[in-house]
Amino acid sequence: IWYPPRTIFPVSTTSLIYPEILRFRIKTNPTNTTRQLATMILLSFALDRFLFPGHRRMDKIDYALRWTIRFACVVLFLTLPDLFDYSVMAQDPGTDFFDACSGGDTDLVTKLLEEHPEWVNAYTQNGETCLHLTGIYGYSRLTKILLDKGANPNIRSTYEKGLRMHPLSWNVYGGHLANIELLLENGADVNLDFDSMMADNVPVTSLDILKELVKNEAGDDRFVAIEKVFRKYGAKTMAEVLQSKGPEDL
Repeated sequence: IWYPPRTIFPVSTTSLIYPEILRFRIKTNPTNTTRQLATMILLSFALDRFLFPGHRRMDKIDYALRWTIRFACVVLFLTLPDLFDYSVMAQDPGTDFFDACSGGDTDLVTKLLEEHPEWVNAYTQNGETCLHLTGIYGYSRLTKILLDKGANPNIRSTYEKGLRMHPLSWNVYGGHLANIELLLENGADVNLDFDSMMADNVPVTSLDILKELVKNEAGDDRFVAIEKVFRKYGAKTMAEVLQSKGPEDL
């Protein structure tokens, strides 16, 4: 008796999109995906040789069983994450990844991103990405690696009272000129607003904060240098941004 493969192997609803899952897994983790696929193919042939030796005469049931086994191996390959109760589409990064970001460990971050490219824009429990953390601590080499691997230069922090910070704003507070130049070269919006630390729910731009820093840190040439770079990229204060918008944009 031939039983359909779906009655033999438990398959979750996410596995109904096999082509999309396969494309995602090949894109995000080609090495492991190829290794797993090769294992399933070898398993299929091994079962085939064991159950259907060359000298055995095949009938219709045997052919049906053979194709059932092959299809079941494909189903198992595509749904293995479901059977172990974790997401097919991605795996959440652990603390090691974000600790490496905070510590500027470029080798470990690079290694982990090669294994899990989707982590490049993943959030910590506090709603910050690796690019936010490099902005806090000023790791320019790591910032470049993240941007080269597809990190979003305009991504916002998401945790409560996180001020909707983006990487550029953190780097302004820290005076990290090299990081600021990297972000702007890779598409950071110099006029993207965020919330001021001085008052609740008051939107400001990076130039607003920079002007305050230039005034309050008169002896620090870093902020003067950053202001020159900002002007080159058309930076505006929040008041200038609002003034340049039409009534329909407000």
